[in-house]
Amino acid sequence: MQHRHTTKKKFHLSKRNFWILFVLFLLIAAAAGFGYQHRHRIRVAYNQLGVAKFTRADMTSVQSSMTKSNNQRSPQFTENKLLSDVPSSRYYDTKTGQWDKVAVWDSWPVTKPDGTVANFHGYRLVMGLTSKGQRVDVNGVKIGLYAQKISDNESDISSWQYLGDVFETSGEGHSGKKDEYLDMLKSEWSGSTTMMHENDTTLRVFYTNAIVNGNQAQALTTAKVQLDPADGFDWNSGLTINHEKASDHKTVFVGDGKIYETYDQAAKNKGKVEDSFAMRDPHFVVDGDKYYLTFEGNTARDSGEQGAANFKNYSYFGNYSFYKKDLNRIKSNVNSNEYDRAYQANAALGKLELNKDFTVKKVMKPMVTANATLDIMERPNLFEYKGKWYLFTCFTGKSLSTNDPYLINKNYMFGYVSDNGINGTYKPLNGNGLVLQGNLAESDPAYSYAYLVVRPEKVVNDQFVVTAFQQSHTFAPSYIMQIKGHKTKMITNKVLDQGALNLDGKTYKATAQDDTPTNK
Repeated sequence: MQHRHTTKKKFHLSKRNFWILFVLFLLIAAAAGFGYQHRHRIRVAYNQLGVAKFTRADMTSVQSSMTKSNNQRSPQFTENKLLSDVPSSRYYDTKTGQWDKVAVWDSWPVTKPDGTVANFHGYRLVMGLTSKGQRVDVNGVKIGLYAQKISDNESDISSWQYLGDVFETSGEGHSGKKDEYLDMLKSEWSGSTTMMHENDTTLRVFYTNAIVNGNQAQALTTAKVQLDPADGFDWNSGLTINHEKASDHKTVFVGDGKIYETYDQAAKNKGKVEDSFAMRDPHFVVDGDKYYLTFEGNTARDSGEQGAANFKNYSYFGNYSFYKKDLNRIKSNVNSNEYDRAYQANAALGKLELNKDFTVKKVMKPMVTANATLDIMERPNLFEYKGKWYLFTCFTGKSLSTNDPYLINKNYMFGYVSDNGINGTYKPLNGNGLVLQGNLAESDPAYSYAYLVVRPEKVVNDQFVVTAFQQSHTFAPSYIMQIKGHKTKMITNKVLDQGALNLDGKTYKATAQDDTPTNK
C-alpha cells in the first residue's frame, strides 16, 4: 500500500479576520453576560413574589402613627416592686465563697407544637440567655432554665426557680459526627423550645450557635434535652436537667448563599458602618404534619442582595414617587451614616421546611425583607390565631437606615399577618407593621427590649402576653396586647408581673409612655 504524503498548510489569520473574530468574541461574551443578568433578574423577581417588605416609607410613617393613636405605645408603670431581679437566679462563686447574680435577658417560654405555653408536668418553663454577674454577648453566654409551679397560683418574679444551664458542656449531646460549626461554639444565643408531645420528659431546643471569634459567624442549631423529677420519682419535688441524656445536638442551617446570605459573603462587605450578619433566633413552628423553622437572616444573591442594588428597586422604598424623593436625598450625602446603612441593609425573616429529624427539607423564600431600610430584625415568632398566621419581630432604632433621632432613639416590635396560610403572603399589621414602640432611655431602670408575643394557655378577649427583658439582667413586667384581624392594640393601663406568661395573674396600674424624643 502506498502512503499518501500530504503537506500541512500553515494557518494564517489576517489582521482583518483577527479583528472580525475578536469583535465576534466580544459580542458572544456580551450576549452571554446579558443572558446571565437577565436570568438573574428573573430569579430575584420570582423570589420576591409574595414576600412582604418593610419599606423606607413604612419606617418614615412611624412618627405619624404614634401621634394619631396610643395603640402602639408601651405601658409605663411606677411600681418599684416590678424592678426586681429573679431571686433564685444565682450561682455559688467558689473563688469568693459568695452567692452572686446570674443575669438573664432574651427569654422564651417552652410551648406546645401549636405555640401555646406548655404545661410540663405541672410547670411553666422559660429558657433565657444568661451569664454570671452581668450580661456578656461575645463568649460564655449560656441558655438557662427557669420553672414556675402552676399549682402555686403565683405569678410574681419570686415564683420562678432557676434550674441552671440547659447544656452543662459545650455541644452536650453531640452525636460525634463531624460538625465543624458546633465544634466552634462560643456562646448560646436566642431560640425556641417545644414540648413535642403531652407527656414527654424531653424538650426540643432550637438556638443560635454564636461562633463569634472576632467575627459575626452564627449557625441555627438544635438538640433534645431531658428533664427529670428532682427526687427521681415525683414531679412535685421539682425539676432537674439530666445532662447525661442530652442528644441529637447538631447544626441545622448556616445559609445557602442564594436565598440567605452566608457569613463568608457578608464578611466581604466593607463600609463605614459595619455590615450586620444574622443567622440566628430560630423559632420552631408546626402546621398540621409539617415542621417549619423561622429565623433572622439576610437576603442574598437570588433574593435581593445588598449594596448598590438597594438603590435600584423602588419597591424597597414603598412607591415610586417616594423613591425618587428619598433616593435623591440619600444620595445627596454619600458620606453619611444613613447612606451606608441603606447600602448595607438587607434583613430578612426567613423560613425553612424541616424533615421529621429536624434537618432541612426545603429552603423557602423569606416572609419579610427590609432591604435599604433595616439590617436587623430579631426574634421572629410565628403562630396561628383564628385562621390567620401572625408574625412578629423586634429591633432597636439604632438598626434603622436613618439619621432621624426620633426613630433612632427607640425600640420597636413590628408585626405581619397572612390570611392564606403559613406560606401565604404576609401584610403589615396596622398599615405599616408598627405594633409597639418603647421610648425609655437605656439608662432608665425600667428599660426593656427583646419583645416576644406569647400565646397564653387560654386566650381571653383576643389578648396575648408580650414578654421582654429589663435592663439586661431580669424579666420585665409582661405587657398585654390585643389582636383583631389586621389590627393590634397595646393595653396601656396595666401590666402583669415580671415574666408572667398567663393573663389571669395580678396586674399593676400603668399609663401610656410619653412619645417625646429620648437621648439614649
